[in-house]
This record gives sequence, C-alpha cells and structure tokens, in this order.
Amino acid sequence: MVESSDIIKFLRSKRYQPMNAQELAEHFEIPAAEYEEFCRSLRTLELQGEIVQIKQSQYAIPSKVHLVVGTLRSNPRGYGFVVPVKEGIPDIYIEEEDMGAAMHGDIVVARVPRVMPPRRRGRKRAASGQIVNVLRHANETVIGTFQRTRRLGYVVPDNPCLFRDIYVAEGDSEGAQVGQKVIVKVTQWPSRHLNPEGVVIEILGEDGDPVVDNRSVVYQFQLPYEFEPMVAEEARQAPQGVSDSHCQGRLDLRDKKIITIDPEDAKDFDDAVSLERDRKGHWHLGVHVADVSHYVRPGSAIDEEARRRGTSVYFPDYVIPMLPETLSNGICSLKEGEDRLTKSVLLVYSDKGELLSSKIQHSVIRVTKRFTYKEVGRIQARDEEAASKVPEELKKLLFSMAEVAQILFARRVEKGALELDLPEVKLRLDPGGRVIDVDKVERDLSHQMIEEFMLAANETIARFMQEKNLPYFSRIHPPPDEEEMRDFAEYIKELEQIKINPFKKGDVQKLLKRVSGRPESYTVNLALLRSLKRAQYSEAWGPHYGLAMDYYTHFTSPIRRYPDLIAHRVLDEYMTDKERPEKIMARWQGRLGEWATHCSFTERRAEDAEREIIKLKLLRYLVDRQGEVMDGVITGVEEFGLFVQLKDCLLDGLIHVRNLADDFYKLDRKRMVLIGRRRGKVYRVGQEIKVKIDRIDFLKREVDFVRANG
Repeated sequence: MVESSDIIKFLRSKRYQPMNAQELAEHFEIPAAEYEEFCRSLRTLELQGEIVQIKQSQYAIPSKVHLVVGTLRSNPRGYGFVVPVKEGIPDIYIEEEDMGAAMHGDIVVARVPRVMPPRRRGRKRAASGQIVNVLRHANETVIGTFQRTRRLGYVVPDNPCLFRDIYVAEGDSEGAQVGQKVIVKVTQWPSRHLNPEGVVIEILGEDGDPVVDNRSVVYQFQLPYEFEPMVAEEARQAPQGVSDSHCQGRLDLRDKKIITIDPEDAKDFDDAVSLERDRKGHWHLGVHVADVSHYVRPGSAIDEEARRRGTSVYFPDYVIPMLPETLSNGICSLKEGEDRLTKSVLLVYSDKGELLSSKIQHSVIRVTKRFTYKEVGRIQARDEEAASKVPEELKKLLFSMAEVAQILFARRVEKGALELDLPEVKLRLDPGGRVIDVDKVERDLSHQMIEEFMLAANETIARFMQEKNLPYFSRIHPPPDEEEMRDFAEYIKELEQIKINPFKKGDVQKLLKRVSGRPESYTVNLALLRSLKRAQYSEAWGPHYGLAMDYYTHFTSPIRRYPDLIAHRVLDEYMTDKERPEKIMARWQGRLGEWATHCSFTERRAEDAEREIIKLKLLRYLVDRQGEVMDGVITGVEEFGLFVQLKDCLLDGLIHVRNLADDFYKLDRKRMVLIGRRRGKVYRVGQEIKVKIDRIDFLKREVDFVRANG
C-alpha cells in the first residue's frame, strides 16, 4: 500500500493534474483488492486537513485552492469559527448564513475569506469564510426539550451552541409532550434559510427529573455509557485476589507503611504513597501506582473499550468508568489491607528537595491505611479529635509528607511553575439526586501533598522514557501566544492599576500571590487561565509551560486515564520483556499520534460534561432559593451589565444593566468599571455584592440576578 506521505508529495508536485480517487489509484498502481483501503487512506488524509476534494471529486492540497479543514465551533449568538485541524493556521470566522449544512462540532471544509480579519479582542471581524462541505457530522442525534407551536413541533437543543431548533413533523414526534426531554435524529441538515429537521427516537422523561438530567448530559456529550457484553464477560474473568505466583519477581513492599489519600466518596484508588528518612537525612519517597496493564491486555475487548472512552467521567452522584467496576473498584484498586500489584516510582531527595536518585520497579504492596483529604487536613491542622483516631507513627508520617511536599512545591515555583487558584464545589445530594447543599472544596496541605508526589512521579517517568528513547504520550502545555499575554497584562493594568511583564513568570507569580484571598482572585486566575493554551497529549516531545517541566507525562492514574495505561504498557515491554527501545518504538509508531488526539478529545469532553451537569444541578437547586438574598462577587463588567459569581456555590450569572434601575450606567473600559451618570456609583471587578435571582433559563443554562437592597 502506498504511504500517505507519497500521496501528499505527489499532490504538491508541479506535474500533478487534478485527479479523483480512481485516477489516483491508477497512478499509484493500486491493485483492485486494495482499492477500498486506498480510499480509506484518502478519507483519513481529508480529515487530517492534508488534502481536500474539489469539483468533480478531484483532490487538491487545501492551501493551493484557498480551503481549510477544521472543526466548526458555533457560538449561541449565531456565528462561529472553523478551528483548523492543522496547527499554525488561524481560525476562520463564519457568519450563520455561511455555515451551509454544518452544525457545531462538525468537521468541515471552509473557504478562506480574501481578507483575514485581525484576531484581537474587542475588534469586529470584517470578513467571513464559507463552509463548502461537511466531512463528518457530529450531531446525528441531538438531545433537547420538545416544544410545540400551533402548526408544528420542534426540539430546542440542550447544547446552546446548536442554536437552531430542529423541526419535527406531527407524525414523527412519538407522542412527545411539551417540556419533555427527547432524543431527535436529524434527517435533514440545515441550509442557508431552513432549520434542520428530525424525528423523535426516544422520550427520556420529564424535564427536571435528576435521572433525566443525567441521561440528557450523557446523550448531549455522546458519552459511552454501558459496557458491551463481551467487555463485561472479560471483566468477570479477572482474578479477585493476588496470588504468590503474581508476586514473583516483584519488589515486595508489603511490610512498608503505605497510605492512600483520596476524596471521601472515592471508589477506585490508583495511587498510594510512602515516605522514610535515612540516617543521612535523605528522604525516600515511594509513589505506588496500580499495575492496571497486568490485567488489561492489549487488543482485548476491555482495552478497546477503554481506549474508546479515554477517561472516566465523574458526575456528582455516579461515575462513568473507563474500566468495568470489577477492575476499577476491585483487583486494580489499592484498597486498605489487601495485596495489590503496582509499579513503584522510588525517589530519593536531599533535605533541600534535590533529587538524588530514582528507580522504577514492579512491586506488590499492602496499603496500611486509607485516609481522606478531610481527615488529613484536620490532623495537620492539629485537630485533637481527628488526631486521636490515628496511630502516632502515621501522624508523624503525615507531617513528614507535608514537610517534603512544601519543599518540592517551593522548588517548582522557583523554576517558574504557575499555581492557579480556581476553587471548586462539591454537591451534596439527597437519595433522589437533588442538591441539598453545596460545599466549597478547599485546597489545603493534604491536597498539595498528593499533587506534588504525583507530579514528581509523572516527571520521573517522562524523563526515563525520554532518556531510553521509548514512545509515550507527552503531556505538553505550549507557551502562550504573545498577543494573549499582552492582553492579559493590559487587563491587569486596568484592574489592579499595576504593570507586570507577562513574559516574566516571577511577575505573574507575584500577581497571583498579591490577589490571593481577595474577592478579585477568581477573576485574575480565570483571566490568566484563558490567556494560556490548553494542555494536551502528544506523541511528540514538548515541555509543560504551566508546570515549568521539560518532560512530563501522565502515569499515576491508569484506572481512569488511557494515556497512563499506555505509559505502563511501554514500561512493561522495556522492563519485563527486555526489548530494545528501537523495536518498541517501531511497534508503537503510527498509532500514538491518532490516539493522542483522541485522548485529548475525550478529556475535553469529560470536563465539559462534568461542568454541564454541575451547572444544571446548581440551577435546579437555585429554583428553591428565589427571593433569597445571596452574597456574590462581580467577576466582569460590560456595557450590558455585571457578571456576578455566587460565593457559596460559585455559579455565574448576569445583572443586566436594565435591572440597575437607580441610575443610567456607562462602561469605563479603561478603569474596568460601570459608573452611574448622575450619582457616580461605581461597580468594579472584585466588588462584593448582594443579589437575588431574577430569572433562570434552563434551556440556555443561564441565571439572571437583580441587585438586592436597591
């Protein structure tokens, strides 16, 4: 079979005349038996943005015909951007009338506008591209709420980026009632002047039912949910305990004091830690990670399904696991008092946190004690009641771990690591799945301990694999765009009245420290996060900007992340099979690039789904709090109003300028404030404010506030 690079090279050559698939196959002398495989290769190259089809199904290089392949990212307001699949090409602005048959998430071919507008905040884009073809539709089924007019039914998609309602003919509604959640199959894609059309294929239930909300989000984000029978059967055959034969050849650490520290409601335990100090004062840190690759074999049904899922997804009341529970909550989970197979990263540090040596070994452990973050936090805060329940030797261990973690953290910050402070919430639910209370998750020393130890292990694995020339998924975080960071510095100048050099990490660290604990802290941290690029998986080496690490990978969570499982597999091949690195590299080459892209996608999908269900449950929770005065913080000011975040549940909403009835307000963009024209009253970012709920829109997932007490 001809190589993809040969096809691209031929299409770029001066002797190439536009050809269709059949003509290309004849040129490359593709046998008839291999023609379908050749066409699949062409299709793959299209999706990768390397080639495009033009008139008469002929192929060309996109840049030569002013086309770009990318993903359409629509805005609820009716416009969008095509984000090219190939790096280095700017996004293309698309007006609604130029979207053709495309919808949010589709992989499309877009014509580049003749005048590319500047990509700067606040500037109007002057030219729109045009979508000329849809390569892959992302929304063959859509989840939404059924509504009806006098003449027709329609479905309002839950995803606001799908901003066009889907029309449903009378005979295609399956008897759905107004307000019910339904799944609609799209039968007619939109056009310039017409909405999409579809048929209802399933009625989920009444809007507002927590079970329906969960199922809606699962369908909205197309999350793999139930395991196929073959996967479940393989999982049932997994051993339930560790035998002596499994332990042979492994480092036996069952007599060591090893602990886990996890959230209270954790069910699967990927990692455990140990710490000892020798006579020289050196710290011996052990990070022991579940040896999932021992149980999940390449090419098995479980493995194929794990790769498809990419990651576990965590909803407030349940988990959609990457691996069946027999594994994730059973033999792979590092449970207290039970023998478990692990891979151990053994690190030796000086008393100043300098890494003296490292070793990676297959091991067997027995966890001494399972702790929760809350328990450890109370012990480290000298809570006598919590401390009284723990043996003295384990208390000393926890304080020693805190000491080492703080030393490691200080060294990371010194190297330029950025420590963002973006608080999270944990929802407390009743048995029916409704929110009864909201707790803020405070990141204390117990969280920092585990984070530092996992970072150290991941960096060690990445360095080892890089030095041995082994294949692995880099966890890369590219440096930010200069323009984005200059915009951030300008924003800080207006907000805090100080100048910073955004390209000096020391200046950024000082800024984060300056606003820590203040009302505007969230806004500053969020603005910085939005100025940075997103971390992703890659088959190529790349540094991690945020962590200030030259080499980084994911290794410590193989129960819930597929990239970690890949790292374990490669280590097995090198450590157990004793294969030469070049043979291992040759075997993995060609697969990692596609898998890295897929795992980056499944990670983003999981994060988006988790945010969506939390937001939806919080909105349901606020229905019962209408009329109640709540504390908020202004997180943004615009001409149309104030963005406010509720302090107790971290939910964002808007006070529209029309609801600031005591005056006429104008925006002073230079000072980042909203000012009353007559009385001079000022609203600024970081200001605390009392609000009441004015309106909750479940279709748009939005809440509007009004100012309380005038």
